[in-house]
Amino acid sequence: MKKRSPFKTRSRIPFIEQMQQTECALCCMAMIASYYKNDLSMYELRERLGNGRDGTTLLHLRNMAKQLKFETKTYKADTKQLRNLVLPAILYWDNNHFVILEKITSHALIIVDPGSGRKKVKEKDFTEKYSGYALTLYPGNGFEQRKRKNIWTSFSFLVTNRPKIFSAILFLTFLLQLFTVAMPVLIQFVIDRIIVPDYRELLNAFLIGICGIILFHSLFSFIRGKILINLHNVLDYDIQSRFFKHLLKLPYQFFLLRSFGDLLFRANSMKVIRDQIVNQVVKGLLDSAVILVILLYMLIQSPLLAVIVFLIGTSNVLLIALSQRYISEANQMEIKGHTEVQGAQTEMLYGIFGVKTSGVEKMIYDRWLYRFKNLLCAYRKKENVLNYVNTASSTLQLMAPLIILWVGAHQVFTGSITLGMLVAFHSISTQFFMLSGNIVQTINSFILTTSYLKRVGDVLDAPTESREDKMKKTLNGDIQLKNVTFAYSKYSENVINNVSLNIKKGQKVALVGQSGAGKTTIANMIIGLFSPTDGEIYYDGISINELDLGHLRRQIGTVPQNVMLFNRSIYDNITLHNPEATPEQVIEAAKAAQIHDEIMNMPMQYHTMVSEMGMNISGGQRQRIALAKALLGKPSILVLDEATSSLDHLNESKIDAYLSGINCTRVVIAHRLTTVMNCDLIVVVDKGRIIESGSHHELLRISSFYSQFYKEMIS
Repeated sequence: MKKRSPFKTRSRIPFIEQMQQTECALCCMAMIASYYKNDLSMYELRERLGNGRDGTTLLHLRNMAKQLKFETKTYKADTKQLRNLVLPAILYWDNNHFVILEKITSHALIIVDPGSGRKKVKEKDFTEKYSGYALTLYPGNGFEQRKRKNIWTSFSFLVTNRPKIFSAILFLTFLLQLFTVAMPVLIQFVIDRIIVPDYRELLNAFLIGICGIILFHSLFSFIRGKILINLHNVLDYDIQSRFFKHLLKLPYQFFLLRSFGDLLFRANSMKVIRDQIVNQVVKGLLDSAVILVILLYMLIQSPLLAVIVFLIGTSNVLLIALSQRYISEANQMEIKGHTEVQGAQTEMLYGIFGVKTSGVEKMIYDRWLYRFKNLLCAYRKKENVLNYVNTASSTLQLMAPLIILWVGAHQVFTGSITLGMLVAFHSISTQFFMLSGNIVQTINSFILTTSYLKRVGDVLDAPTESREDKMKKTLNGDIQLKNVTFAYSKYSENVINNVSLNIKKGQKVALVGQSGAGKTTIANMIIGLFSPTDGEIYYDGISINELDLGHLRRQIGTVPQNVMLFNRSIYDNITLHNPEATPEQVIEAAKAAQIHDEIMNMPMQYHTMVSEMGMNISGGQRQRIALAKALLGKPSILVLDEATSSLDHLNESKIDAYLSGINCTRVVIAHRLTTVMNCDLIVVVDKGRIIESGSHHELLRISSFYSQFYKEMIS
């Protein structure tokens, strides 16, 4: 028997798009909660429930639901048995995804996919994708209902930061609209007071008045245009600077869960948001105010005609209100399509070396084409919805003046209004319908802008790394990891388990182990890119939680295996973190990194431009430029993750000799025997745990794992 919840629900599942590649489960949870009128933001859900790098299992999803005070039941059911379940339910889909089953009809099953929106699926197609497991949820004891936070309130600073500019634009636009409204009144005056009585001598005076109105209208339009140009600039500055300032303060994990193409699309959408706010939303608010003035004038002139105009105008707005949710979902699907296409293009260009060397141009093109066709399909669906709405709206606007003319003519014949009043009323009603049409466009723009704001808000709502009021300490080089554990989310398996490690100032410590053992994760925690789930990391006896992360990282030189250089000169890349360094210091660092001679052999030497991602120089040169950049800052600690993997033995030996002489603490991840053997301490990592540690000779005696590792290296 189906159990019904006493809680009020929405008419259908509100669509919430997944912003991360692994958060389909969280989005399903958010949509179900919102259906039962508990509007949690995605940020709150991530904080409370967690969302790992590798996604979520059905068991974890059930535990999440219980935390939100849902009563749950898990079923292993075929497609026919789903008809007996309480809907909505969360389904395991295609063995790697979660969707919501919203409704079952006689012809299809309606699902809401956080990745692609609401769609009807035929039973045959449904059965192919459905993976056989369902989770039902309904509110239990302690379940809370609350309203969602309006996304526009997060962007109120755009107006509150510039009240004078917005006030000036509102005032001038209102004046311009009143000038437009005044024209029908003047037409009525000419017909009733000049043409009908045959007062020809007043025509010249009327012409002077018209010229004055046109002059003032042009002047106010010019001033308003200048202010709008200024507003465009300040809004661009406010939006872009706030977005990128916040983006750069976000923790490293934020970027692991989002594609570069998606983030680039969000950044580029700022221009769309600015244009919509300036050109549509502000204008729409003013149009609404002017419509009230027009309606008041029409009521005074002819209540009957005013009521007819109001009813037709209300029908127009009601049409938009009823289609809002369809337009909103269509907009979100189009935006998602743009994001996926840009992601595919970014991926293709960044990975062009692999594309060319593997000969997979056709496969990459087909992948891009598939996403592009999806974008075209989303665009077509959105435009079809808008076409229905706009056709109905334009039909109403076409009919309205004719109806007004027909009814008004009868009133002229009965003497209720004058001919001048009819002409003026007809003209001003046309203004009314034009403005109501503008409001319709404003509502569409408002819906579109809201979709963009949600994507930008996902970035702005993300918590930044805490840096305020933290200690800025000069490091000596002692590092201690004490019972450190790390997992990517609350329900993910631990990647690092109870690791303790003492590194003394000036020591060279190697982390060795198989790929995926957790070496790079430990290194990232030492740098401060990952925060331990449990345990503490200390620098010179002070917890990392008490230290300013930016100041800390500037004292740690880091050279990753895959070096990314900026599209600047070699000199600028080396001095990126130390722009005040002298040329002599730059040369000294380059010599220490064994790259100076090669730079001097280049035509432009240190002014040689590096292409984006450093694609125009070799991997070994990129690593040594990155090492020179790290050494320029005289770091207390160096973290080298396969940093010499692209170097020949001679250059590696020279660099190692230099580093040994500067008394700098080094944490090295390497597979080369020569890099590991002369370390003060070798730490063997396996499955996120430290299983052995000691010198090279000690480990050969006591560690079978290291002995095997040693044999593999020498072979």
